[in-house]
Amino acid sequence: MSDVEFARAELWPVLLTLPFAWALLWLALDRSRRSMSQYGAMPITPVASPIWRALRLTILLGLGVVCWLDPRWGEETVAVERRGLDVIFCLDTSQSMLARDMQPTRLARAKRDIRSVLRHVEGGDRVGLVVFAGEARLWIPLTHDVDSFAGLLDEVDTELVRTGGTDLAKALRRSLELADPDDVATTVVVLMTDGEDLAGAGQQAAFELKARDLTVFSVGYGSALGSKITIQRDGAEEFLRDRAGNDVVSRMDPESLRDLAEVTGGEFVRAEAMALPLVELHQKRFVPMQKRAYDAGEESGKQARYQLVLLPLLLLLLLEIAFAHGRHR
Repeated sequence: MSDVEFARAELWPVLLTLPFAWALLWLALDRSRRSMSQYGAMPITPVASPIWRALRLTILLGLGVVCWLDPRWGEETVAVERRGLDVIFCLDTSQSMLARDMQPTRLARAKRDIRSVLRHVEGGDRVGLVVFAGEARLWIPLTHDVDSFAGLLDEVDTELVRTGGTDLAKALRRSLELADPDDVATTVVVLMTDGEDLAGAGQQAAFELKARDLTVFSVGYGSALGSKITIQRDGAEEFLRDRAGNDVVSRMDPESLRDLAEVTGGEFVRAEAMALPLVELHQKRFVPMQKRAYDAGEESGKQARYQLVLLPLLLLLLLEIAFAHGRHR
């Protein structure tokens, strides 16, 4: 029995009050006996002395306290319930996301897709947001507060990250910093971009996430044919031009985004191919991942044994009632 533990071990000082409880019970029972003797109302059947009755009642109280402390011993393996799913969105906010081959713009469509999946987030789920262009910035840490998340999402625009370009690797590595190491089995990274994986840096970062058991899903915005980028300048709209004065045409690269996702066991989807791509991913991929993690989760601990104390407590209580002779008093 050296491995006995108590779930509420901090309450053991309550046991120190049992001698005082015995003394109070003895005084009360003895006073009652003296009063009955004084007025000639002694019971017609034998009754235990106040000392022994107080002792029995104190033992009952002691057993009740031990049950309350919740004794445990012996190893037990139980399934552990994973109560939530962590979804980290990596949202491209580079100027190319202002292209209008998706209405009203690629960025606006991506933000709408995020809002659509927020309605399916359950109480235990958390969502976070990384925005990126040539740099990556944590915009919303993982949170259960979906309303606050939606409010901060509304503020996202192409001005949040000043550095130009589309660095997928930095976005993925920032999401890796955000993920909880204890919850990787139920954490997904959703990369939402129109950018190409220049020099394969994003794929290399994907291997780093795979090494930490994180899964990346990529969602491509824009068309493979490409689109010009409309920007606001001096209160008027114009097309973005390169240094040579030519209009910049942004094309979505589906192959690099597909390869990047498949490295981690994830999936690539085209936003233009379905109305609600994130809702589709949530229902068909995210939720099954969460269920598998729940089924596989196990935890070892001490087995509850309060029942072994509760049984003698009930037997003693029944004996006390049976031998109290209360109806003859």
